[in-house]
Amino acid sequence: MSSQYWQACGFVQHILQSENGSSLSFLLSILGDEVLGIWPRNADKADVNCACVSHAGLNVVTGDDFGLVKLFDFPCIEKFAKHKRYFGHSAHVTNIRFSYDDKYVISTGGDDCSVFVWKCL
Repeated sequence: MSSQYWQACGFVQHILQSENGSSLSFLLSILGDEVLGIWPRNADKADVNCACVSHAGLNVVTGDDFGLVKLFDFPCIEKFAKHKRYFGHSAHVTNIRFSYDDKYVISTGGDDCSVFVWKCL
């Protein structure tokens, strides 16, 4: 399996290519129409640090400056969309990803220097 990354204007698209020619693509972005609803009211545009769309394309998960991991439906196009919040990090979340099978979310913290593995139920 080969892997390619494309980055333009704040968007990163990750494309996985299997040996049989099929490909899987997912977006890793905090900007764009598809993720407009991840931004909380009165948010500074630097408050949300990272986002990842599940491989199934059903959810987007974010990490922010307040140590929160948030789970939204995808696409998330309505402002201030409903979401589930998860607490654990004591400082900002620097990166976040779904596992290859969407069963887990992995988040990394900044000042707390921690890695959390969240089970998706």
